Parts: sequence; structure tokens; C-alpha cells
Amino acid sequence: MTAETHPLVEQLMRDAAPRAATPLAGRERTSEAICAAAMLAAAGVLLAVAPAPEQTVGVGTAAALVVLCAIAFRVDFRVGAGSTTGVQLVAVPMLVLLPPGAVPLLVALALVLHRVPEYVRGTTHPDRVLLHLSDAWFVVAPAAVLAVADPGPPALEHWPVYLVALAAQLVADAAISVLREWRASEVPPAVQLRMMSLVAYVDAALAPIGLLVGIAAYDEPVALVVVGPLLGLLAGFAHERDHRIENALELSSAYRGSALLVGEMLELEDPYTGGEHSRGVVALALAVGERLRLDAREQGRLEFTALLHDIGKLKVPRAILDKPGPLTAGEWEVVRRHPEDGQRMLEQIGGVLAEVGLAVRAHHERWDGAGYPDGLTGEAIPFIARIVTVCDSYNAMTTTRPYRTAMSAETALTELRECAGTQFDPRVVDALAELVAVRAPTRVSAALAG
Repeated sequence: MTAETHPLVEQLMRDAAPRAATPLAGRERTSEAICAAAMLAAAGVLLAVAPAPEQTVGVGTAAALVVLCAIAFRVDFRVGAGSTTGVQLVAVPMLVLLPPGAVPLLVALALVLHRVPEYVRGTTHPDRVLLHLSDAWFVVAPAAVLAVADPGPPALEHWPVYLVALAAQLVADAAISVLREWRASEVPPAVQLRMMSLVAYVDAALAPIGLLVGIAAYDEPVALVVVGPLLGLLAGFAHERDHRIENALELSSAYRGSALLVGEMLELEDPYTGGEHSRGVVALALAVGERLRLDAREQGRLEFTALLHDIGKLKVPRAILDKPGPLTAGEWEVVRRHPEDGQRMLEQIGGVLAEVGLAVRAHHERWDGAGYPDGLTGEAIPFIARIVTVCDSYNAMTTTRPYRTAMSAETALTELRECAGTQFDPRVVDALAELVAVRAPTRVSAALAG
């Protein structure tokens, strides 16, 4: 599974279009204003101290580069909540043909120009200009390298300098992007770095082509026209990627909808199991998962597993489920099949829910291997299933059932601790006990009972 399917990133991608039309939030506005001001200051310093090249291209060529740069920025490959573009085809020629100190400012101008249609239509709020100025940071580091090295007219013999400049761009762009997304949207740095790997790949792949265009355009500016067809080709690939991402988002929504629908079916069939019990297990499992530092993706799987762990009971006759007394051996055998039945049902839906089915199958396994249906032991039991097992047992003990009254939270925790290392994963039991200790037991019991 890719970084784009991380739950937080999925939400950011869904919200990207409507968010663009709204003003920046206070925290994001402050962060981006600082970033934009720092970029303009750095560009100003470069412009002031960088040595002027011996020979530069004409004003017409510089203007053409800015226009091509604005067009290149419109070729978006969506990456998480942001995007990467074909701009390297134009940014590299700008870096080798123009005074390095001027390039960040001209790129910033191109960034603003490429959003003019959205500003006119009102689909992008004027506040977003801060983001466009901040986005120009990616050329500051390579411009600084070229300003210091001052390799002279563009030529392949200067490739070591160009390689250092590219490395500086990739490192600085990744670091600044991670910091910006973490500050603005709280995207975990590890997730953002995975997304930035695609950005780095695209930039590194296009950089040599941009360099060759820049070298050719130094003597023959008309060479810049080759960038147009390449941008058109990339635009086609970007459009195809957009369709794939939209389909992935729709599929993710469909899985969630299917899970909720199946949960409602269980609640209609068995109001206790599908209603207050499942809701209680979901609430407790998510709280325990957070305490165990599960990431957002694992928390999503945990939520589905907790919601659907008893879905196989749809195949158990109501007479058995509602029986107030002890079950016979035959009835107990029917009940014991519900983890396997639940997995088969979820496998028929497929995708994410088929993966959840593996944990649903294992939610009655025991730490010591005496559980069912497969007799798994210890770490062989899916971690999510171990969490649901403990939370399921705690919820069952602290709510009234047809055959017994509810235990107190303290009594239930005592039983869990006594069975830690045999029936339950000790780490999960400790996390649950810590969670209950943090909250008032009566509040925990009331909340998790539905």
C-alpha cells in the first residue's frame, strides 16, 4: 500500500480542491508567510552577492523560460495532498542560462502566473499566493551551489557541479516539504518522505534532459521548443494518474461503506452483538491502539476489525445466540465457527476487507495456542487481532449478558491480568489497564458499554 492510501493523506487529497478556495488557516498562514518571506530573503541575498555571468541570454529567452516554467507547473502529478510537476525540464535550463540569483524570483513569478486562471475563476483563494512563493524554495539550494561554484557557460564538462546542485535541490526540497506539511497538516514525516521519494525520482529523471536543453539553448534559444512536446507527454501521464488516484479513493470509500453496511446488518440481526457490543469494542480498541502507537493506517484496520469481528455470527441461529443457559456441545461448535465464517464473508467483498478478514479469523486465538480456529501462538497472531481479543473480552465482562450480570471494571481487569501470558498478549493488557487507570473507571465502563 502506498503513502497516498494513508488515511490522513486520503482525507487531504479529498479536501484538496475545496481547500484551495478557502483562506489559509491561522497556523498555516503564519507558517507559510514565514516560509515565503525566508525564500524571498534568500533569493534577494543570492541576487545581491552572486557574481554576474560573463554572458547571459537575452530578455526574450528569459521571458520564454518564465512562460514555459508557468506551463510546466500546470502539469501536475498528484502526490498525496500535493503534487510534482515537469518543471525540472525548464528549471534546469533557467539555472544554467540565467544569473543564479535571479532564478528563485523568476520561478516564484512563474508559480504565481500558473495559478492566474484559478484566481480569476475564484477556485483558488488569494491567500494561496504564499504557498506559491514558498514552493520556489526548491531552486534556492541549486542556485546557491551554482553561484558559489560559478562554472561558467553551460557545458557537459561541468557535470560534477551540476550533480552537486541536483543533490542540494533534492535534499533541501524534501526537508522543507516535510516541515511544511507537518506544520500545516500534521502529515507524519515518515509518510511525507515516502511521498517525496516520487518527487525526487521525477526531478532526478528529468534533470539530465533539462540540462541538455539548457546547453543547446545557450547557442540556439530555439532549442527550448523541444520542452513543449515533452510537457504534453507528461500531461497525458499526469491525467492518467489522476484517474487512478480518483478510482483508488472511490474504492477506499466503498470499502468503508461496505464495512458500515455489514455492521448495520449485524446490528439488525443481533442488536447486542452488532450494536452496543461492537461500538464498545471499537471505541476501546481505538483507544488502546492509540496508546500502543499504531499509525493511522493500522488504526483504520483496527477499527474495521473491531466493528466486524463478530460478523460471522450472522450464520449462527438466533436461538443459540439468545439462549439464556449454557450451550450444548453441538451449539458451541456452531458458535466456534463464526471467526472462519466472518473471514469468508469479508473475503467475498475483497480488498481491504479481505485483509481485515485475517484478523477477524484470529480474534479468538490465545497467546498460549489454545484458542481457535487455528491454534496460533504469541506473535503469530495478528497484532490487531490481539488488541481486539483483549478489548472484546473486557467489554463482554463489563456489560450485562443474557446469562450473567456485568462485572466491575476492577474485577474485569483482574481477570485480564491473571490471563495475560496465557490467553492474552501481556502488552495489550498493560495498555488497556493503563488506559482505564487514566480515566475514571465508571466513565470508561459507561462509554465502552455503548
